[in-house]
Amino acid sequence: MFSAIYRTLWRSIGRYDSNYEFDLQVAEMRKQRAYVPADKPPPTIFAIRCHPKADQVCAELDEYFFKNWPWKDKATAQQFLRSETNRWACLALPNARDDRILDSVRVNTLLFLLDDVAEAMSLSEGQALYKRLTPIALGKTLPDRNDPYEWMTYDIWKSMRATDPELTEVVWQGALLCITAQVDEARLNCPDLGSLLKHRAKEAGIAFVAAVMRYSQALRLTPDDITSISDIHTTYALLGVTVNDILSFDKEIRALRLNPDTEGAQILNMTQALANDTELNYKASKRVLWVLCREWEVRHQQLVKERMQKKGVSKDLESYLEGLELVLGGNEWWSWRTERYQEKGLKMGE
Repeated sequence: MFSAIYRTLWRSIGRYDSNYEFDLQVAEMRKQRAYVPADKPPPTIFAIRCHPKADQVCAELDEYFFKNWPWKDKATAQQFLRSETNRWACLALPNARDDRILDSVRVNTLLFLLDDVAEAMSLSEGQALYKRLTPIALGKTLPDRNDPYEWMTYDIWKSMRATDPELTEVVWQGALLCITAQVDEARLNCPDLGSLLKHRAKEAGIAFVAAVMRYSQALRLTPDDITSISDIHTTYALLGVTVNDILSFDKEIRALRLNPDTEGAQILNMTQALANDTELNYKASKRVLWVLCREWEVRHQQLVKERMQKKGVSKDLESYLEGLELVLGGNEWWSWRTERYQEKGLKMGE
């Protein structure tokens, strides 16, 4: 009250103290804009949904993988169930057709599990594993029915080809990009954030998941469609890999401590790279990356809006663009809660 009287009085006699007013403005600005670090970022702007048959699908596939996968031990199998890995695809693919949701979830979980297997191997062992499984996945070689890696790979891809051979080939190309990058020696030579981001976008399965989403909804896109949304694919990839790196970082730290002598054992993560380049600690690096993610979300939606305003937007392309956002929203929701990334984890309903 006194400051208001002061300003009125001195304005009336022409001796208003401008420095005093400036100090008041600075104090108000600092009060309003003071930066307070917050480890939990603002929520994503993307919609988050879950497939209506998620509980049924997860129950069936949890039993399928728990019973048939060659787990290292019972504790690892139990952790798989607690991590709710099958629910990831139900969240990422909420619009999947009922007749395709089972195989769409199953092939995603297969790559999750094979990634874990290859991660515990040397690069040469991982290359040998995928070299053995590739002709089996393509149906060119029959599997050894005593080898779960082989027969499960064969059966899953065979089932998908029987439903839709054309889109199964699209999914395979995405899977091939992912598994090749996971065992590529180039992954050990990513000296800066830019090169690391490009490599992580390959090995994190970003293109693979987009392809599975197309398969799950039977979406046919033309080459012109793909060309016209290249910028949208870029923001989709940036978001997918960065959110994954932020939320999987602690898990990767734990895994490295458990297996420090494995060939190629090092952390290839945007959190680590940013911390190295800026000398920020890991928590601060995550906060910076979250800001980037939220800015990329805004850019992604703007690019989608601009594409939708142009000519030549088919129903399939429109559904595909919606599906990309649902993949990103579902991935983040699951990643915040799964025991695969969170040491203690949260229940999926929280």
